Amino acid sequence: MREQTVPASLRQRFIPSRRWIEPLVIGLALFSGCAPSPQIDPPLFSPAPVGLSTGYEPLPILDAREILPPELLKSEYHTVLDQVVPFRSTYHFSISSPFGQFEAFGLDMLRIRIQEIQALAKMEHISRIETFGEGALRAALSPVQFLHRLATHPLETLVNVPKGIWKMITRIEEMGRGRRGVWEDSESHELIGFSRVKRLLAHQFGVDVYSSNPILQKKLSQLAWANYAGDAGIRMLTLPVTGPAGAVLLGTSWSTVLDELLRDNAPEDLRRMNRDKLTAMGISEELREAFLNHPWYSPRHETYVVHALAQLKGVRNREAFFRLALTATFEEDALFYQRMAEMLAAYHRQQTPIVELVGVQPDLLLAHTATQRVVTVLPETWLPWTRDVASKAEAVQHWAAQADPPRPTIELWVAGSLTPQAAQQFSKRGVIVYEQALARLLHRDGDHEPSSPRIAALVTAQ
Repeated sequence: MREQTVPASLRQRFIPSRRWIEPLVIGLALFSGCAPSPQIDPPLFSPAPVGLSTGYEPLPILDAREILPPELLKSEYHTVLDQVVPFRSTYHFSISSPFGQFEAFGLDMLRIRIQEIQALAKMEHISRIETFGEGALRAALSPVQFLHRLATHPLETLVNVPKGIWKMITRIEEMGRGRRGVWEDSESHELIGFSRVKRLLAHQFGVDVYSSNPILQKKLSQLAWANYAGDAGIRMLTLPVTGPAGAVLLGTSWSTVLDELLRDNAPEDLRRMNRDKLTAMGISEELREAFLNHPWYSPRHETYVVHALAQLKGVRNREAFFRLALTATFEEDALFYQRMAEMLAAYHRQQTPIVELVGVQPDLLLAHTATQRVVTVLPETWLPWTRDVASKAEAVQHWAAQADPPRPTIELWVAGSLTPQAAQQFSKRGVIVYEQALARLLHRDGDHEPSSPRIAALVTAQ
């Protein structure tokens, strides 16, 4: 997370976000329904009682044993606690492990934390070998020795530094334009080449080098220092984590390229690339810098969002998305908007082209397509029928009716599922609902179709 001074004209965007419930109709859509519906398990939510079909509903407390597949529920190194508590329009999971208890809000973050636990187990094994301590000690002395040489013999030191470090020295100008986040290494660590080693290791373990998990950060840094010291014994043991938890969360056709980009480039390099792409999209300088220095977007979040929106070639008013993204007030919000951007890019690539994004309200974004459809996307696992959801549905209907020409077809694409009552209410309003949108996108992007846990397949609207 970064500290930031927010421009006055954008300050009002950084208000507490009720994103988990409110942006029901945020964004664009994901398909026109040509993909086959994935097979699902029986619904977890019982149909609403007769006479209460128009009332608002809360999310119930669930049992992890009933909603999670085996690979998510438990492994040798983790167990998801039974009680799954509602939090806004998502759920709060608690995970016990030998490395401590972890919390996850939403299915996306649950998968990320489990993957990190698997990586921690491997790192713990590596740290026990005899040569690890020696390598870490030698590495700990390296930055001090380098900075001393730089101060006493600057010309000779700079001439003899590796090319990668010289590249870092040329990043000083970019460093001055923005602060590094809490989970990003210091500029001095980048200068001596340590941060590059850490990025390589994180990529090898399948974890985010900018993760907010402090236990993972500590272990990853310990292992990186040993590798930085050139300990061959340590390097040979840093093998990728395998198994279901190591699967790519959103395996689009370009995710591998982006992960390699994140591995091979420092935050300053990524910021420069992302700024260039935002400029090419026509995003204003004020909005560009506010997004690139937002406290809740890590270099990974920023890079995925920018590259996804860059794929919406020819789409007007992409600034509307970034203004909405500025409302993020939690890490989960940043991940939510990252997923939304990925879904929009996949829709635009695979389905009817999007022609324009429209900010109907400060927290409500929609779009219309070349076929005059109004489409919305929600990268959320569950969607109950709440007062706010009903209000947003009415706002979209009103905009569609007042548009010139009117847009009679409204679609809602949800990454997970609706409750039966929500599905009924949308049906009454003539909104076409498509569930399991994220799984369909994954499948249509050429990757294997992931096993769908019941948590992501509560009910399919008819």
